Order: sequence, then structure tokens, then C-alpha cells
Amino acid sequence: MKLPIASNGEKVFDPHHEQDLWVSLNKQYQFLSSIIDEVVDPIIVIGTDFRVKFANRAACNFARDNACVHATEPFCYKLIFDSDQPCAKAGRTCPLIMVLESDTTATIEIEYTLANGATRFFEVQASPLNSRDGEFLGIVESFRDVTDRNKYADILEKGHYELEQRVYDRTEELLKSNNILAEQITRRQEIEKILRAERDKLHSMLMAMKQGMHILNTDFTIEFQNDVLLELLGDTIGRRCYEVYKHRNRPCEHCLMEEAVKTGQVQRAEELMSNNRYFSQSYAPFQDIDGKTKCLILFNDITEEKAYQAKKIRTSQLASIGELAAGVAHEINNPINGIINYAQILLDDIGQRESIRPILNRVISEGERIADIVSKLLSFARQGDEDSQPFTESFVPEVIENSLSLVRHQLIKDGITIAKDIPTDVPTVWVHPQQLEQVFINLLSNARYALNEKYRGKHKNKVLTISVSTQDIAGKTYVRISIKDNGPGIPAEIIEFVCNPFFSTKKSGEGTGLGLSISQGLIKNFNGYLHIKSEPGQFTNILVDLPAYTGA
Repeated sequence: MKLPIASNGEKVFDPHHEQDLWVSLNKQYQFLSSIIDEVVDPIIVIGTDFRVKFANRAACNFARDNACVHATEPFCYKLIFDSDQPCAKAGRTCPLIMVLESDTTATIEIEYTLANGATRFFEVQASPLNSRDGEFLGIVESFRDVTDRNKYADILEKGHYELEQRVYDRTEELLKSNNILAEQITRRQEIEKILRAERDKLHSMLMAMKQGMHILNTDFTIEFQNDVLLELLGDTIGRRCYEVYKHRNRPCEHCLMEEAVKTGQVQRAEELMSNNRYFSQSYAPFQDIDGKTKCLILFNDITEEKAYQAKKIRTSQLASIGELAAGVAHEINNPINGIINYAQILLDDIGQRESIRPILNRVISEGERIADIVSKLLSFARQGDEDSQPFTESFVPEVIENSLSLVRHQLIKDGITIAKDIPTDVPTVWVHPQQLEQVFINLLSNARYALNEKYRGKHKNKVLTISVSTQDIAGKTYVRISIKDNGPGIPAEIIEFVCNPFFSTKKSGEGTGLGLSISQGLIKNFNGYLHIKSEPGQFTNILVDLPAYTGA
């Protein structure tokens, strides 16, 4: 809003303009005050004259003198302690004086009697409040109830002392055991110290609003964001939440914001955002100063937790496969070896019955093929700890063939044609062969699923193509493996998410959403790359580039 300009170029005082400006500023003040009132800890602003310039709702409820709450700029010691003397004169520590002397944040602990007569302990944190010009205006005080923490600390200290007394009263033999116990106690104290430091760190982060925060109206429009989300998502004020979070052009089917507003209850979720990171979200409805319902959303980044969960699931899956493979090897290898040996005995003693020689040779050949499949399955399952399974120089066509031997029967049973273009003169690569087999089996299984989704029965276009070639990338030689299917393809709007943990396009119960995520992680561990090219309705082509082994 601009002031009117006179003909001589000077600004003309307009009382209506001043009134509108005052109304606008007051609305902004009321809006910010309503947010601060939602903070559960008491917060007050104290000027250099020891008068309270601002107090949130929690501070007003906290005050001992109710009459003082309604006074204009009451003295801080009157508001909090119902005292007519400043804290310094009454023998109490004054946070304002501490900040003035140190020019930094000061923290003290006070004992306080509530209106109901209960005695509680509070940690008071006072931070300097300066103007834009650096002028010291006063302090901002926050009160945190630490009664339970102190009580538990006293109990722990008392228990520790009593424990030591009992140990010292024991015999010499028990004193030896005490050394072990003392080490355990020391370790427990170290853990408690670490946990306490992490708790205090988390509390400080929350107090400093390090969580991402959005405020939405019921039209799904973002009205406010803090610096955390500004850095993560850019300027999103004025945009729709579903556009920012999900790249959608309409509201989500199960909107948590609508549910929070409808029920008046906080709603929580864990979702993948458009920046490819997972966030836990809390949706809390509240009334704005104009009476309109809004929604406060808090975001916590949990991407690393999701990655750990994915790794844990993968380890569990491999353990299950290992148990299955061990059982298969035990139950099948022995009778297969018996069949092969008996067939060999009959072949050695065939005499004049040459007509059955081809049959016996076929029995031996098929028995050896079954034993080879069991051996490869067992080898694939024995991945275990990466440190105990060193990398080796590996020949990609051989790894592909080992992978196909485990899934070829399923592909043929589903009527899928396997087309291969695999030269024998490609360079070797430096990888963990069983882990590379796992990648190929994941990719082949995904291709099989896609082809079965598009073609329910046999079809001439139901083809899975595997090709191997060499590529020059940034001046280095790479072996490229292409696994292409003529399935339904991947929609363009989700192709960037398909390698994220737990993201799956399969029907519920048919996939974990971990296959591509695990595969991409393994390929990265080989210093390689995994790319996805897809045309919806036409094909999906997974490209794996592995650096050629140079022997260095």
C-alpha cells in the first residue's frame, strides 16, 4: 500500500492509509501470536526495564498472580513469583542480568510452587533479543518442566550409591565380580549420557523449529512455510499441497488434512515426497484468528530409517533363501547322486543291450543338470556378510547364464520367448558374482511380471531380450547389460520413484517394493550404474553398466 503523491511530488498523509496499515499489522501480529500460543511451554518476552512485553497462553496459565496476567506490562518477578522485589534483591538468580553480563544465552533451574500447591522444577532458558540495528531490547524466556528428569536422576544416583555400598560389604571373591559390575554401570552411564545428549539435541531442534512446517487452508493452499521446507522444496507459498508433495493435479484420495479437519484429531503418516525423500508427517487442525480452520503440518525426514529397514528385510530374505537352499541341497543332492551312480553302473554293465545306452546317458545328463541347478541355487543363497564374500573377476555372460538357469523354467512355462545377444569376447568385471546374480534375477522377475500383465497367455510379442555390449563412458570401458521386455511400460510420472525403497507398481501382496532399490544399491557398490528407459504401452529396458576389470 502506497501513500498518495501530491502534485509537487511530496507524499500526502492519509489517515485511512494509516488505519489500514495498522489493521494489517495487527492481523499479522495476532496470527503469529496464535501460533506461539500453541506451544506448550511458557514463553515470555522481558524488556530491559524488567517488564513483560509478551506472554503466550501457557505463560499466562503458569503465572502465580492471575490479576497480574491482565495488567499492562507487569514486572517479570511479579508475574512469575508474585514478588514485589526483583529476583537479584530477593536472592534469586536473574536471567536478564545474566544475559546482560554475558551477551549470550543463559540457562538456570528454578523451584516453583504452582497454584495448586505442587512444587515443580523448571529449566529457564533466556536468549538475548536484539533489534535489527543490534540494539539490546531484552530477553526471550522459555520454561521447561524438568521435575521428573531430576527425580529420576536422584533415584539413579541413590541406587548407584546403595549398590556400591552392598558391593563393598561383600567378600574378596565378590569384589572381583564387582569389577565387572562396575564396568557395566560405567557403560550404562555412558549410554545414558549419550541418550540424554541426543534427547537435549532433539529438544533444542524442536524449540528452534528445525522441523519442516507448512500451514494449509481448507482449499489445500500452502499459506506459510518455514526455512527448513524453503531449503528442501523451494518457495511453495500459494501452491496446492498435492502439487508440491505428490506432483498431482487433484487432491489425494485419502487426504490426511481433510481427515484432521473433519475429526479435529491429529493425523499421522509416512509418505514419499516429490523430492524423493521419506517424511513422517503430523497434521494438526487449529482455528486461525479469523475463525477459519487451518492445518499445521510438521515434517521429519526418515529416509535413512527406511533405508535401514530395507536392508534389514533384505538380510532376512537372504537368510530364508539360505535355509531353503540348504534343505533343497540335502533332500535332492543325495538321491540325485544315487540316480546318477546307479545309471553309470548300468551303463558300465550294459553288455549287448546297446539300445538302452542313449536312455542311460540321458538319465545321467538330466541328473547332472538337476545337481547343477541345486548347486547354483545354494551358491546364490550363500551371500551372507559382504565382508566374508570377497569380490572376484567375473565373466558377465556366465553370471547371466547362472541367473537364467534359476528362472528359465518359469519363463518358458509362462510362454515367454528369451532372445539373447551375448558375445563371448566382452571384458570381465570386478564384482561379487552371487550379488550380481541377485540383480539379474530381480530384473528378470520384474520383466516376467510385466509381460504376464500385458499378455495373459502365449503371444508372439511376449519376448524378453537380453543383450551385452561394451560402452565408453567418460573415457572408461564399461560392460552394458540390457534386459528389455515388451510389457506395459512405466508411466512417466512415476519412473523416477521406482528405485525408491518400498515403492512398487505391483498389486498388493505381490511385491515388497525392494527389488529395484536393492539392485541399484548393489550396482552402485560395484561402481556401476543402473538406468531405466521405458515407453508406456511399449517396453521397459533396464540398463546396467559395470566398469571393465583392468587388473589394477
